[in-house]
Amino acid sequence: MSKSFWIALIAAFVVINEILVDWVLAVLVGDYGVAEGVSEVTRYLTVDSLLFAAGFRAVPYGALLLVGLTSRLKHSVPGKLALWLALLAIAVIHFWGYWAMQYSFYTPDYTSSTSSLELIFVPIHALWIGAITGGIGFVLATFGIRSLKRLN
Repeated sequence: MSKSFWIALIAAFVVINEILVDWVLAVLVGDYGVAEGVSEVTRYLTVDSLLFAAGFRAVPYGALLLVGLTSRLKHSVPGKLALWLALLAIAVIHFWGYWAMQYSFYTPDYTSSTSSLELIFVPIHALWIGAITGGIGFVLATFGIRSLKRLN
């Protein structure tokens, strides 16, 4: 597996978080400027809260890291495709889940009192959706390669 996958995995874990999504929402939905959005988003930010959320976010990324390091997927084209698709699914689910969690902060919509629980449940959903996406990608790539070999 190339270094680009591992760099992308670490970058996705670090960059795609509730703080970035909150800032994007502040700028795009809340009509804040770039600097105002940073001030708004980091107003109550502490290192403890950042590490708390990162601990939950680490579960699907850590699982993918372990699968990538310990399995033979990194040695085959279908396996590499499965790992990349799983990473993409995990990153997209995190972004979408945090967007849904915080969207009502910048609109007149009602914010549920339990919306902060999504910090726990978004990574759980990202884990199983990433696993299913990677598995489907692996199966489809394997059958596609076999079909192409039969044609030759």
